[in-house]
Amino acid sequence: MSENYFDEEETFESLPPQSSSVKSQPGDSWKAVDLRKVLADGYEPPRPTVGCVDGVDHGLFYAGRINMLFGDSGGGKTWLALFVIGDLMKQGRDAILIDYEDHPSSQVARLEQIGVPRDTILQHLIYLQPSEKWSKVSEKNLAAECAGRDIGVAVLDSTGEALAVDGVQPNADDEVAKWFRGCARYLANEVGAAVVLLDHVVKSRESSRNSDFASGSHRKRAAVNGAAYLLEVIQAPARDSDGSFKLITKKCRFGWRKHGSIACEVLMKNIEDFKVDFTVKAPSEISRTQSGTIMFTWYMQRVSEFLETAVGPQSKSKIVAGIKRNERLTTTAIGTLIEEGFASTETGARGAHLITLIKPYRQDAPAEDPSKSPF
Repeated sequence: MSENYFDEEETFESLPPQSSSVKSQPGDSWKAVDLRKVLADGYEPPRPTVGCVDGVDHGLFYAGRINMLFGDSGGGKTWLALFVIGDLMKQGRDAILIDYEDHPSSQVARLEQIGVPRDTILQHLIYLQPSEKWSKVSEKNLAAECAGRDIGVAVLDSTGEALAVDGVQPNADDEVAKWFRGCARYLANEVGAAVVLLDHVVKSRESSRNSDFASGSHRKRAAVNGAAYLLEVIQAPARDSDGSFKLITKKCRFGWRKHGSIACEVLMKNIEDFKVDFTVKAPSEISRTQSGTIMFTWYMQRVSEFLETAVGPQSKSKIVAGIKRNERLTTTAIGTLIEEGFASTETGARGAHLITLIKPYRQDAPAEDPSKSPF
């Protein structure tokens, strides 16, 4: 192996177990870990905070850990990853996209389609397109890019291509395990990002020993110390048709989601000017009215609760301001409450539409027919 690439000793030097400010020596990882930080007052176990899901108070991916999103080609993995990137960048945080499969123009175009302004992309996105193995020089260059940045997420698209570039056989357990100790662990441990690896499923799930996980070595599962999800396509997204899929939990290190449970359901809707609107919802939130309209029940309950405590009829703008969440979905929930007979509308001064609650709405109200769920 070339001296420019890691051997076992170099890996320990370049990826110290605690802080990059303290240079580790071979064998240091066998010293006792200081547990005072873990047992300090106020310490809370890790929770997934990256990748918002409307309706729950925790996200999809763990910061400072290796996460994975896998599924069939063309199912929407990259779209969802870009949505997570865009959401964080709109909040003023930085993101890394390590792209082995596509072109920067394609990824920028997609980010613009989901509503990320160009200035935001230029200011907050670190885009990499490596064509050589991870090495000490690679780490040095990446460290320089990350210096002084508030990086919330680092997406690697895709794991299979990255392994190929590094000359790693995907079914070779030892090689795959060592690969995970390179770039992925560096971004998690040293940068503190929520590392999201995109990967493909096995071609023949029935006959595979790893039938419910990504293709290749079972060491991939072991290396994920955050969360891993299978993206199951309901309708593949395309320019001329909407897409829908759900994420099935295949691993959640700290138990925020049960194995096999639906983490979220995603709708990708084509809107005007080739834009794409994302809806990422907890599974219990999505059901349909008798006319087939999607019911965003979490928002419907919040609107109902707001109107229950309000004095007199309320305008849509006041309700949106009171809910303080997604304006479009809040407005949709108001319309559904009216359609389903939970609220009424009247015209007020200057043509304003005023909403009055007729009866309280709750998510567990017996008005929903599970057979009408879009998923």
